[in-house]
Amino acid sequence: MYSREHDPFDDKYIRYVLETYSDTVIRLCYTYVRNTHDAEDIAEDVFCELIRSRPKLESAEHVKAWLLRVAVNKCKNHLKSARVRLSVPLEDDESGDTIPPPGEGGDVREALMELPEKYRTVIHLYYYEGLSIQEIARVTKTNAATVGTRMARGRSLLKKKLEVR
Repeated sequence: MYSREHDPFDDKYIRYVLETYSDTVIRLCYTYVRNTHDAEDIAEDVFCELIRSRPKLESAEHVKAWLLRVAVNKCKNHLKSARVRLSVPLEDDESGDTIPPPGEGGDVREALMELPEKYRTVIHLYYYEGLSIQEIARVTKTNAATVGTRMARGRSLLKKKLEVR
């Protein structure tokens, strides 16, 4: 863990945050936008926002929560943008240039990506990022009971999809 005793946003600290959280942020973005290049671009914007805004973050958990909250917001804005809504992809992002969740085979990843965004996000944050239901509720600005319901429904849908395969 890097100590932030002097300048909280010196090059060393920024490098530490990038090395520690970049994969997490990119994977979360990918669960929203389903495109590796867009996920990487949005993640870059998230880290630029961190540098620009210089928020006061007390702990590593607070840093992670802040990054994930900003990533969720930027992904939602990206998906609402006219450029995305009105464009037609030239090709699918099935070229093998995807960001697989750690430790999962292709069937699970594919089935997870087929779930609606509200289920896909909570499952990703819980199983792949290790967030608790309360933390997911804060990050997604959703009631904890709603997160629990989405987890249960998402798991049920995922199980059905995997049984068919």
